Amino acid sequence: MVHSCLSTLFWEDSKRQSQRQYQQLISTNPSIPPCTPVLQTSHGSYGLAGVPFFLPPHFESSSHAEVSEGREEEEQWEHQQHLHTQRGSLTIGSWFPLGNLRPDLYRLPEETSEWAEPGGSSMRLCFAVLYYQDKEQLVVSLLRAANLPAPYQSNTTLVKLQLLPPDDRRHRQAKARCKGSQLQFNDSFVFQVSNSSVGQCTLSMSVYSVDRLKKHHMLGHVLFPLRPSELREAAGKVLWRDLETESDQPLSKHGNIQVSLNYNQSLQRLTVVVLRARGLQCSRNTGVCVQVSLQIHTQVVKMKWTSVARGSEPTFNEKLTFRLHPRQLDATCLSLELQQPATEEPAEYRQTTSVTAPRSLGIVVIGPFMYARGRELEHWNEMVNKSQELVKQWHGLGAANAIQSSS
Repeated sequence: MVHSCLSTLFWEDSKRQSQRQYQQLISTNPSIPPCTPVLQTSHGSYGLAGVPFFLPPHFESSSHAEVSEGREEEEQWEHQQHLHTQRGSLTIGSWFPLGNLRPDLYRLPEETSEWAEPGGSSMRLCFAVLYYQDKEQLVVSLLRAANLPAPYQSNTTLVKLQLLPPDDRRHRQAKARCKGSQLQFNDSFVFQVSNSSVGQCTLSMSVYSVDRLKKHHMLGHVLFPLRPSELREAAGKVLWRDLETESDQPLSKHGNIQVSLNYNQSLQRLTVVVLRARGLQCSRNTGVCVQVSLQIHTQVVKMKWTSVARGSEPTFNEKLTFRLHPRQLDATCLSLELQQPATEEPAEYRQTTSVTAPRSLGIVVIGPFMYARGRELEHWNEMVNKSQELVKQWHGLGAANAIQSSS
């Protein structure tokens, strides 16, 4: 009888203990100590909604009993793996949830239109230029390069920066932080240049691809004149410029000139961008300018001039616009003449004063079939057909008297 009673009591005690263990196993909300900061987090996988952030325990000197108790809590944490992914109010041991980290706050902003790369497949550089007059410092920030040709995408890419005309200043060099067709630089350089001479300088940025044999292959360069007007326009902006490559056209006896053309029919506007010239028959310090004439039939209706630049390979980067009706396109041509002015006064002043006539260094006529052939005719036709973009080409210069006699 006694044995039967003991068996019954033992069975009931085991049953109650099993029930308590079962209730602990099915419980999804562990006990929370008083005054514990608790954050309700959303169910599901971690994403932009938030990532739980827990405050680790504060480690202080404690007794042997407290250390033992802490070890028991750690063992309980390891054995109860299902609590690690709890999505409700949660506190385990001495770890307390404080809140969520929002990954969207740490994302880089989307690329703005100012940073966005222009359309087209040409190689180009993204950079910014700022000149501090009080410090006489030119700060150049090289940001990105785009559309690197496939044969060079696995090579190391370098950009060498220098002010022209060259003097005792050493060039600066930037190395791309990655490889591929879209490159990142994010480097800044400071050039010390005085207020009196900065307007006569040009920033040159040359792009090189370095292969496994350490051989440097020049891919092209960007020339940015540091005239006051250019610096004012560039202040606070991110600039994109296409890389200039050496033309396949042989150098003309009188030199070559590079020009971009665009005709907007809706605005009735003809845009001429005089970029640069090379191989001119003049000394290094000679000032030269470009006279652009708009001719309809046999009459010159408008003439404009670029500012004066120096050297046998001057850089202009100047935009000139003319008003032209679409009906007049087939009877119109452009004449671009490189001149060595007798004075460096502005063109408007030279027109109204009796000064010595400028010396002609070479001339080219671009227009329809009535006026031009070859590359000059192709350039004009491409301009008419591509009204949404600037069409750029090199042209060889001829002697002024030969061009005028043939026309």
